[in-house]
Amino acid sequence: MTKNVIFFDGGGSGIRAKSQSTDGKSIAKNYPGFSPGELPLVDYLSNLIIDFASEVGGTIDRAVLAVATLPADDQKYGDIAKTVLASANVNELWICSDSVSACAAAIEKDGVVIAAGTGTTALAVGRNRSMIHSLAGDGFLLGDEGSAFWIGKMALNSALRARDGRGGSQELLDVACKHFGSEPYQLPHTVHQLERPVNAIADFAKTVEKLAVAGNTAANEVLNSAADELVLIATTAKRECAGDSDFQVALIGGVLAPENLLTKLVTNKLKEQGLTVHNSGKNSLDGAGALAALAQPGIFAPLIRTFTK
Repeated sequence: MTKNVIFFDGGGSGIRAKSQSTDGKSIAKNYPGFSPGELPLVDYLSNLIIDFASEVGGTIDRAVLAVATLPADDQKYGDIAKTVLASANVNELWICSDSVSACAAAIEKDGVVIAAGTGTTALAVGRNRSMIHSLAGDGFLLGDEGSAFWIGKMALNSALRARDGRGGSQELLDVACKHFGSEPYQLPHTVHQLERPVNAIADFAKTVEKLAVAGNTAANEVLNSAADELVLIATTAKRECAGDSDFQVALIGGVLAPENLLTKLVTNKLKEQGLTVHNSGKNSLDGAGALAALAQPGIFAPLIRTFTK
């Protein structure tokens, strides 16, 4: 049984860390998210765990790292574990995608959790919690449909189309130029040369949302397309998991906050498909904590790499 644990959850915008101990004490800390081109991923994640374990102090029975950006091969997972277990007072390390922590937090029965922040990730459980099925995500270069980055990118694409006469939205162009402090013909160069362009594009999604709420047609089209992508994830998950009328659909992440227009669009489109939104009241960091408290990975075992001293 684990006694003192630390756990991490996050993506490109930030990684949250928290500790839990048998005496009821808890420490929380926020770290910047990983961006390509910074430290090597192995070093970044290793240092993150070592730093927080040192701050918490004492013996850590288990550390759970649930993040959006993970190594591409087994050797790098092993390198993280080797460094952490040798340099920190940590007895056991679990490494998994943030989709696993999101699912652990939000789904009690069969269902799918869709987490949309800077990127998008989704994980479903089905057939009476006897199977798991990952969907979407795949990073900003290949996927992340419906995410803040995707929304920001699609809005910028519309803006640049207006700039050169291929359609698009002049209002989105005007707003984008103001947001990024650029002239129209310098806009793509300005964005590409930002220190953290992925995060900056994702942040632009907030402006797109405000513009859509104000009635801009192009911004509404972008949000409706994002909603369609997220609903497609939900309906696909239900089909692949042989879900019934009780199939749960949980929406979490900053892009899918309850007050957001996108969340309302997704909720209405889900109703059209006979699905309703399930609210567990927990977030992904809660899910990472739930994983840290497990005796064994259970149904999540295929998706969690475990290492011990």
